[in-house]
Amino acid sequence: MKRLTKEQKKALFYKDLLDLRWNGQVLFNVIICLLVTIIFLWYPRQDLPISFVIGFTFAMVTMFTQGNLVVEEREQGTLRRLQQVGFSIKDVLIIKMFVSFLVTSVLVFLFLLFYRFDPTISFNLLVLSFPVIIIMLLAGTFVGLQAKNTIEVSLYGTPIALFYLFLEGLLMNHQLGYMQWIALFPNYHLYYGVTSDSLLPYLLTPYLWMIIVVIVFTWWFMNKMRTNDL
Repeated sequence: MKRLTKEQKKALFYKDLLDLRWNGQVLFNVIICLLVTIIFLWYPRQDLPISFVIGFTFAMVTMFTQGNLVVEEREQGTLRRLQQVGFSIKDVLIIKMFVSFLVTSVLVFLFLLFYRFDPTISFNLLVLSFPVIIIMLLAGTFVGLQAKNTIEVSLYGTPIALFYLFLEGLLMNHQLGYMQWIALFPNYHLYYGVTSDSLLPYLLTPYLWMIIVVIVFTWWFMNKMRTNDL
């Protein structure tokens, strides 16, 4: 298979980016996230932590955007056409991850811009968010490859999103010294690490989760490729 040119990669990237304008499910999720963000900004003294707003974006936008972008190629029958002109499945997935990452980055940037974080908190948020974004991108890719249509993406992705938000709900009522098992999940470290003066104690768990998820996904994907089951 011939190597893709930069122009070909850019063409697919822009095509996916422009297609988002007509993707009703993605637009709906983005609007819901913006509403949650606006409510948070209007009522900053309410018991709604920063990590919940950011986590809501990761669960509802990052994962579902990626899942819908992946499954639509199969649903519309364009994945085979892309392969015929030189795109591998891996190329297609990586480019779609860049699109989903860009959408997520815009929403996070708007949140940071209007909430006016100080540099330390902004830095903490970005560093601790990165592994969660990667995990959600891979979860969305997995869901998109397993689903046959956008309805199944919502069906398969909803339990993942609900579990993530369930953990956030527990953290909103969490007291140090109780339910210590929550510290096994990245949510805990994003929740407490964002406003912490020392970031280092909160880095290990999220990045360890990211490494594990990347390894497991790569193993699963390579097996699928070997059996030609994609």
